[in-house]
Amino acid sequence: MAEMAEIIEKLAYHVSLLGETIDYEKHPVEALILSKNWGRADIDKAHDIFEHWEKRLEKGEQMSTSEFESDFDRELGISYQGLKSIILAFYRNHQWTNVCEAYVDAFGTSPSLEYHSIMRRER
Repeated sequence: MAEMAEIIEKLAYHVSLLGETIDYEKHPVEALILSKNWGRADIDKAHDIFEHWEKRLEKGEQMSTSEFESDFDRELGISYQGLKSIILAFYRNHQWTNVCEAYVDAFGTSPSLEYHSIMRRER
């Protein structure tokens, strides 16, 4: 048993090293998955949340930052700070851009500095 645990520990370490070599600019979602230690179910939950909000926005509803953040907290245990990397990764990967832009725009004139590249309107 101890041998198996040692093998798993080594594999986890090797994968973490490989993850650090991924170019975040070219592969933002893959880098996100590795940095968050997500499995397929986790990334699927994130996509489900974005899809849910995409449908709401298409119906003309307004983005609620608190509800959006609450969805990520409830489904994935992600806080506001952790959500930043998710928003940026999907946006840079050209996925769910409408939702990312709506989320950032919902902050009005004071979004987090990391989000300035996502802002749709002149402020």
